[in-house]
Amino acid sequence: MLHLIFILVFLIVILNVLGKIARSAKKIQPGPKASGGGLLDNIGKAFNASARNEAWMKAAGDLGLSFLRPSTIYDSPSIAGRIEGFEISVFTEHDPDKTIYRITFPKNIDIGFLAMRDEAATMLNRQFSGRKRLDKILNLLPDDLVNSAVSAYEEKALNRFLTKERRDALLRCLRLYENVKIDDNSLTATYNGIDEKSEKLCARINTALMFARMFGCDADPLPADRPEESAVTHPHDIRSPEPEPAVSAQKQQEEKKTEPEQNPAPAAPASGDELLKKEVLLPALFASTFVGTKEKELFELVRGKEVVWDGLLKGEYEFGMDFAFGSQGGVKATLELMEIRQGAYSMKAKVKGIVCFPKSELQTLRSLNGERITFRGALLKFEGFAREVYLTSGTLTEGSRP
Repeated sequence: MLHLIFILVFLIVILNVLGKIARSAKKIQPGPKASGGGLLDNIGKAFNASARNEAWMKAAGDLGLSFLRPSTIYDSPSIAGRIEGFEISVFTEHDPDKTIYRITFPKNIDIGFLAMRDEAATMLNRQFSGRKRLDKILNLLPDDLVNSAVSAYEEKALNRFLTKERRDALLRCLRLYENVKIDDNSLTATYNGIDEKSEKLCARINTALMFARMFGCDADPLPADRPEESAVTHPHDIRSPEPEPAVSAQKQQEEKKTEPEQNPAPAAPASGDELLKKEVLLPALFASTFVGTKEKELFELVRGKEVVWDGLLKGEYEFGMDFAFGSQGGVKATLELMEIRQGAYSMKAKVKGIVCFPKSELQTLRSLNGERITFRGALLKFEGFAREVYLTSGTLTEGSRP
């Protein structure tokens, strides 16, 4: 008898919950067509919305961003927050369904910059109405990049802003996205459909942020008539400029006291292994505000070499295909490796490591999020403006496992 009463009470509660869902659906989407097939359809939508919200919540948590929960099952979630001064915003639009990733720069470029690619040529023409397209004049874009264009207030300002690294990044960006817009303030990438997997959300946020760093970094572009800053070829080349002969020794001492603290100049390495230490290699790669040919040549000396480094684990997610690591799949982990002083004004800058681990390490890495770990990895590439080093074949050392 007690079992029967319990079952009846349970059924009443379930029917009451289902009734509330149905009433909510009628208020939000009235009419038989909008309701989408009745009570069972609304229940399915509720479960789908719950799974989608969980994925967006997880993506926001993995990247240290905020998850904005929708007010009803028919509304869409959004993600917002800040990473290294860049404002992150992910939201959706409907009719048709789209997922939009917007990265707002810390500083306005202020040259009237507009670069865009859009599936619809009419949208591109509307955005560039009254503007002088400079992509053909400056020979920026190849002919196969259809429905794309670049502009600015003045050719000279655009030519000065688009250093070789930024030109390369712009070309890669316009090839990667079918719908993207970059202006003085932000980068906006639009995908068809509603993204419902946390891994995809994280990957797309990180990719958009990588490109945004190239165009919206704090550093000013090099003037057109100024040569690229001197860069180091070896760690022992990092040193303060030699004093002018006419300056007295006493004055040198006084000036030295007022100079800002620089990265310590390491001694010349006794062997090639010394260069693989992160305290030696990273300042050599990123001490200059603008990475040039010499830094790239230096990295070529160590590309493919295995290193053992440590860093603070800031995020991790599983991927199937990646811009840097290809289609091998795995877990992409972001670590803060060290802080260096960069540029003529000795501004502090964090250098990150992007490490590809096998998929089997996902749960272990999640349990270590926020902790300092030690790992092995092979040097793959580095991004000067983003201040990132990519490593593949990542493995955790025994001391880092929980």
